[in-house]
Amino acid sequence: MRWLLVFAIACGGSKAPPAPAASGPPASFTEAAARDDVQVATVNGRPVWGSCVSAQAARGAARDEALAQCIDFELMAQAAEARDLALDRDVVLATRTALVSQLVAREYEDKYDAPEDFGVFWTRSIERNKGRFDHPEARGSAYVRVDVAQNAAPADDAAAKRLIDDIHAALANERGLMKPHLEDIATRVAGTAKLKIAAVPPDLRNGRLHDAYAAALFAIPEIGRVSRPVRTPWGWDIVLWDSVVPEVHATPAEIALQALPEIKRGYFPQWVNLVAKSLGAKIQVVDKNIPLLEDL
Repeated sequence: MRWLLVFAIACGGSKAPPAPAASGPPASFTEAAARDDVQVATVNGRPVWGSCVSAQAARGAARDEALAQCIDFELMAQAAEARDLALDRDVVLATRTALVSQLVAREYEDKYDAPEDFGVFWTRSIERNKGRFDHPEARGSAYVRVDVAQNAAPADDAAAKRLIDDIHAALANERGLMKPHLEDIATRVAGTAKLKIAAVPPDLRNGRLHDAYAAALFAIPEIGRVSRPVRTPWGWDIVLWDSVVPEVHATPAEIALQALPEIKRGYFPQWVNLVAKSLGAKIQVVDKNIPLLEDL
């Protein structure tokens, strides 16, 4: 690498390679310096900046090695230009990708970083999801049910109640139960009788559970235990409390911290539309029948 350093500095007065055509990508144009950057070398009159050397040194290179690497990079860039690679399709695509990434980083990632930046979009998004940030304790559950219609004959209802009582007797003193335990014990007691056993996720929106079911669930003293038999519109149930989401009453600052990443992703298409309007862009799809890899 040392010979490249000597060669590059010695050629400082030689003729510079031709500049890329105006229609080409700006990938290899002379790099602009940051306000506090320093020029540490030139290659054919083009500057090599101290920031490059610092970046290479941060990756583990010694100072002289880092300088040589940055000079090599500028030399290779000029060689690529001289061979018209600045107009290569992949270079153009990579340059456009970098331009887009820089635009998004500076104009979106950096500037849309607080609730007020999103205007009414933020307000509406939080309102739609307010149950996530402000809710009482929510309990997850499972149940075993003996189906019986609400208007069933008294004899049918009594038979269902006897079966659910037998199942409850086998479960009442158990602790640390989970849905598979509930299912094993209930089906063993029921024999050939038909049961319905299902899980119910925590109700963060509050009010989705039937009142009788919710009352039985919230009367259970600890996770892993079951309720007494309860009559619901669908039959006789035993409810198992198997998980909990603690109550939450988040402050505006806590809501902002939790919601910002998701809202930022959701707002991005609207921001792109604003960019299109600012450009007065007219977009026309000419052909939607583009072959995809899976079609080839």
